[in-house]
Amino acid sequence: MTYGEQFLWWIEERYRILKSKEAGAAPPWSSDLTFQTVYFCNVRREDDKVTRFVRSFYAPFSQHPNLIYNYVFARMINWPETIQRVGFLTTHNPDWLEAMLEEARLEQSKVWGGAYLITTHGVPMAKAAYLADHVLEAVDKGLGRPSAGGPHPALPPTLSGLHGLLMQFEGLGSFLAAQIVADLKNTEGHPAKDAPDWWTFVAHGPGSLRGASWVHYGEIGKITPSSFASHFQEIRDYVDARWPESVPRICNQDLQNCLCEFDKYMRVSTGAGRSKRNYDGQHPR
Repeated sequence: MTYGEQFLWWIEERYRILKSKEAGAAPPWSSDLTFQTVYFCNVRREDDKVTRFVRSFYAPFSQHPNLIYNYVFARMINWPETIQRVGFLTTHNPDWLEAMLEEARLEQSKVWGGAYLITTHGVPMAKAAYLADHVLEAVDKGLGRPSAGGPHPALPPTLSGLHGLLMQFEGLGSFLAAQIVADLKNTEGHPAKDAPDWWTFVAHGPGSLRGASWVHYGEIGKITPSSFASHFQEIRDYVDARWPESVPRICNQDLQNCLCEFDKYMRVSTGAGRSKRNYDGQHPR
């Protein structure tokens, strides 16, 4: 099996596992040991548990001009219990937000989700203060907040342009900005839903660079940010020509996320690395 074939197998197997779980089948949902013991995101980002929560929680605010601000907060936190505790943020009040996050720290078993690596980028302060005083402060100033019911902030018409805008804000690198773009483009009623590059927009992250390198070269470290676009298009063409009938077609952002997860699979299955998120897919719960 070539690495390209193995990548397609990973996509088909991961989607089959989702369908088996949804149908109520008992574990193990895969005979593959790595799938049984390592947490993997879904083939389609919209099928992930936290994303489903975020989409449902913010659905009543799809027309609110402060939606982007809230998506930035949600993806930096990435933990439903904390998002629900804070609620929808209509004003920028860093002192109140820091107090709420401290309250959550004292009362909840967990405050921050572990899917994304959130740091203070070298600023010597607590993550909660960095989020409130730096990241959200920059978003608030950069986008402005018209009154509720007012128009959305003026945004670029393409997802690529929106991604570039978000990357101007402190704390939002290429990967995290792309996750927020994905949230916006999948929100009914938001202008990003109708962007002309809805299917084609993609932005690399460290994991997808490694995943693309696995597919092309059978090892990591061969693909750089500057060479990602051309390699990614070759992968897109390859999988499109061989796409499994059992899996719905996916956009470029979902394919990029699959590359990230495939890197995790390859590192664990070959013994080249470990996963920070283990999973019990072997025993009934």
